[in-house]
Amino acid sequence: MLSLSKTSPRSQILRMLVILFILAIAAVPAISTYFTGGWIWKSLPEVATLEQLRAIEKEGLVLPEWQTLNHETVEIGGQDWSVQAIAPANQTATETNSQAPIFLMLRPQTWQRDQPQVEWMDINGVQRWTADSKRQIRFEAKMPSTQEPANSSVKSVQVQARFLRGWNQQRTYAVLQWYAWSNGGSPAPSRWFWADQRSQWRNRQRMPWVAVSILIPIQPLGDIKGTETSAIALGQAVQSALMQSALNAES
Repeated sequence: MLSLSKTSPRSQILRMLVILFILAIAAVPAISTYFTGGWIWKSLPEVATLEQLRAIEKEGLVLPEWQTLNHETVEIGGQDWSVQAIAPANQTATETNSQAPIFLMLRPQTWQRDQPQVEWMDINGVQRWTADSKRQIRFEAKMPSTQEPANSSVKSVQVQARFLRGWNQQRTYAVLQWYAWSNGGSPAPSRWFWADQRSQWRNRQRMPWVAVSILIPIQPLGDIKGTETSAIALGQAVQSALMQSALNAES
């Protein structure tokens, strides 16, 4: 008779601990080299959309149903940001002149080894504002498929963003910030790092990114809760526009 030996629960636990220990050892060099600006391999895949990303830095982002009132490239923290003053496209000239504009600030990846790191600290520093009422919000962004209309589908991604109030002696803003990439977004650089690793391991492709900071003017020391719906709607429009252009390798 064939006898089958059973593995004890204790042996299974020890085996799992050994596997986890080996994975931890393998992960430590990857994480440490990220924060020191190095990588564990010599040859990285190309970033397919660098040209489109650099165009955003110089020209800004075209948003459906929004008009750009002014655009300039501003150096913040040693990096160039695209800064657009925007307003709804259906807003009259009188309304536009009487209301403070919304600012769309974008810091795209512009070279092969460029990594998100301290963008939010740079924004805080240049604005010299107090940041409070901080919390995380989530929203869904969609991008129509590039397939034929009969077979078309809608690509949907989940984005997590930091939502806060930023204020100084001149202005108070409701601020929405996150790093955008082709299949999601988060305010945490580490989330992009792991998305980039998966993209390289599975597809031998890099995961391009854009830092997004949206500044919506509100009443001095006003409550940001009243702007949450409009902030999410604008965030969805920005993420969708980026996925259709600079974050889309097929564009």
